[in-house]
Amino acid sequence: MAVYRSDQAQFTFGVEAAQGGDPELMEGTLARSPTPTLGAAVNAGSRTITLSAEFTAFNTAAGAAVLAFGDTIDNATDTAFSVDNGSSADPEVSVGMVLKVNSEYMKVTAVSGTNNRDLTVTRGFEGTTAQADVTDNTAIHARFTPGDFIRIGTLAGTVANTVVSHEIRRVESISGTTVTLDRPLAFYHASGQEVRCVSAVGGDATRNDKNKYITWIPGVYETIDTPDPQMSIEGRRFLSTQSKRNWSVAYAGAQALAGGVSGITLLNGWPLRFPIGKVTTRPSAQSGTNYTLDGAVKKGDVFITLTAGHSAVAGDTLVIYGAASVSSTDALAAVEVRKIDTVYSTNTFKLNYPLSFDHADDCHVREPSSPDYYDHEIIETVDLDTVSWHVHMQESSETTAKNFDRRYVGGMIGSMTLSADEGGMLMCSWDSVNFLNMVHNQANQTTVGTNDYQGASVSANMPRYGLMQSIDTDDVCTSKQTHASANDGSGYPTTSPYYFSEGSVKFFGQEFARVRGFNLSISNSEEPRYYLGKQGARARGPYEIKEGPRDYSMGVTVALPDADLNADVAHASASQDSALELFRQLLLEGDYGGTTAATSRAGFTMTLKFERASNDYIIIDIPSSTTAGSPTAGSNAVNSQGIFINTAPHPIGGDNPYQVNLDLTFRSLNIYIRDQEPFYP
Repeated sequence: MAVYRSDQAQFTFGVEAAQGGDPELMEGTLARSPTPTLGAAVNAGSRTITLSAEFTAFNTAAGAAVLAFGDTIDNATDTAFSVDNGSSADPEVSVGMVLKVNSEYMKVTAVSGTNNRDLTVTRGFEGTTAQADVTDNTAIHARFTPGDFIRIGTLAGTVANTVVSHEIRRVESISGTTVTLDRPLAFYHASGQEVRCVSAVGGDATRNDKNKYITWIPGVYETIDTPDPQMSIEGRRFLSTQSKRNWSVAYAGAQALAGGVSGITLLNGWPLRFPIGKVTTRPSAQSGTNYTLDGAVKKGDVFITLTAGHSAVAGDTLVIYGAASVSSTDALAAVEVRKIDTVYSTNTFKLNYPLSFDHADDCHVREPSSPDYYDHEIIETVDLDTVSWHVHMQESSETTAKNFDRRYVGGMIGSMTLSADEGGMLMCSWDSVNFLNMVHNQANQTTVGTNDYQGASVSANMPRYGLMQSIDTDDVCTSKQTHASANDGSGYPTTSPYYFSEGSVKFFGQEFARVRGFNLSISNSEEPRYYLGKQGARARGPYEIKEGPRDYSMGVTVALPDADLNADVAHASASQDSALELFRQLLLEGDYGGTTAATSRAGFTMTLKFERASNDYIIIDIPSSTTAGSPTAGSNAVNSQGIFINTAPHPIGGDNPYQVNLDLTFRSLNIYIRDQEPFYP
């Protein structure tokens, strides 16, 4: 018997341009639809869209207009009639649709007959006046219905050459021209873009495959605490003589979605930035062919246009700067690397992964000349980027139809731990990750025990059901691959881990050779917020997740170095790497005698480095300021302080040489990574 196995589960993540917007371009299979357009532009992160009109022409999937058909509606009480589009095509009317015929609204309550053309309706729906004189072939207009899947983004002409972001969301509610979606948008959409109903993922399989962006893995991992909704079913008591002291009725309360990934063996720096801030990437070779952006692009965009005169082609790597001048501070603060995946026209290209920054018109673009390595810098920011997680499971017989897919959106990595112990490897854990929502591929529950429990079925619109693609083995890390058709695992990183034996630690600028292990923790004190407002059927999760104060802490185990022979007051030049230096630092409390209270408590510096090769390493620099934290620098100001020791007990135990467990606190850090990876999420 086929079963689902933990060792046949696959976990990947992707970065959201805005909280809750899982990034995936999908074409979809067109279904019957009203045919509105966007009445206003919408940014990534929007939970609602505004349509050009509430009711628009009702068309079949093929685009033919559906007209009233059969006997003329000759009285205001008729509740049954048929529809047709003048051909044999199925008009695809469904229960729950709201139709507009002239000025009257009709809600479809049942469908029957050939191709479901025969309708039973509620007349004069939503307070409209039921008409007695509707002639045959009167145009029918329609609006979207809660539960509809809609594609936002025009795919006109040749789909393969359409350079408009297009994504699929589910309609949760509609009020006039305002449609509330099941989850926020992942991309920007201009006013006037088309909105159509879809019935399935559909579209060209090859293009769809290249439009999967939730494909990164954090490293080597075995355990995932999946953030499936935590329901809060609350029993409430009425005053009742029949209660027998038991609660009388159950109500559904708030929902939470929280998870984590522990024990990640790092193969690169991909997972490190999310509790800290942004990452910038630059190649080692800054020379190369220079281009210019022709038109501004937004964070999350995958299409860019270059000014004429370039020589860029598919497969080229581009460095996209944050300003027109490469040397400017703005240019380097928002620089990133992407690859041209597809050429759409002479000057327009689709990138291999959505952009991480906004880039203005005329920003500098460079095609680097054969770089030897790439430098990545992780810098603290106030606002944190959120992530989408995708869990893909195959049952043991590997039947595709039985794939079990769950996607979690709006995840903020609130806390992370970096650690390494003697004889081991550099490890990472995403300890606390709160999410806004999830979608899954389990469309309907068709049987619920017996009729004693709410009948035989819960039919359509299972809560949180969504249209999405599976993320298969061949999709993993394809941001740097060519989307191989075989599930051969070629996208997985092939680099070695960072070994403890390749690491080094510096305190006060002095290397300590006898560090036995460390544990560095980052906490953002994130808080899920629940606000008044509609979120959709059975969705009572957080509306947003906000960052709180950020705190760093660190534990370090140090086997003390050689004894200090010059420890008395008369020998101020005693070495800082002596056995007694950590005890001295504990007593000093980071105060090295500055001129004011604000500047005297400077703290000290620490640098952790894990080096796989001369141009392949991770450096954690504490504090982030290059001027803070030196014991001899008495002029450091607030917000530039270094490390302080909370505790450094020197117990008399069985450890030889003598060992100290340091409890450290500090305010900031930067992470520098040099490797062969051009693309960082």
